[in-house]
Amino acid sequence: MKLSIAFPAAIGLAGAALFPGAANAEEMSQSRSPYTVEKTSSQATGPSWMMVGSGIGIFALSYVPVVVVGATSGLPADQNLYVPIVGPWIDFAERPGCPTGTLCNVENTDRVLLVTDGILQGVGVVTVIGGFLSTAHETKTVRTAGLSPTLHLKPARIGKGYGILVSGSF
Repeated sequence: MKLSIAFPAAIGLAGAALFPGAANAEEMSQSRSPYTVEKTSSQATGPSWMMVGSGIGIFALSYVPVVVVGATSGLPADQNLYVPIVGPWIDFAERPGCPTGTLCNVENTDRVLLVTDGILQGVGVVTVIGGFLSTAHETKTVRTAGLSPTLHLKPARIGKGYGILVSGSF
């Protein structure tokens, strides 16, 4: 005799009916995640000290070497290098020309360095002035966290029967 698929299914249903098991309910929670509120504010704090400091650094790195050259050079035009900002330009204008029949590589290099130094000194001073004329801003972001309302549902025994316990926060 062949057994069909219906026979084991019938045995399983009969066993389930004769031996009921206890089912445990899980807690059901309907809660929202915490929320965050951000508030950003910006206010002027005065001169841009970063820009002022950069300008002072640029000026110092371009002025100190020419002062050393002015102090050690025997050329009378190089004495103008003590004057900040315009000293390299005055020195450039008063330098003697290159003797005829010689290569002017050294003199041309000196002139290029004077122009570069004059430009860097000017950039340093303009950067310092720009730092005092522009204002720095401080930005503050404040984050506050709060919890949203929550709702909790879970099965509970009430007297001789069962019910649902509801709890939450508002």
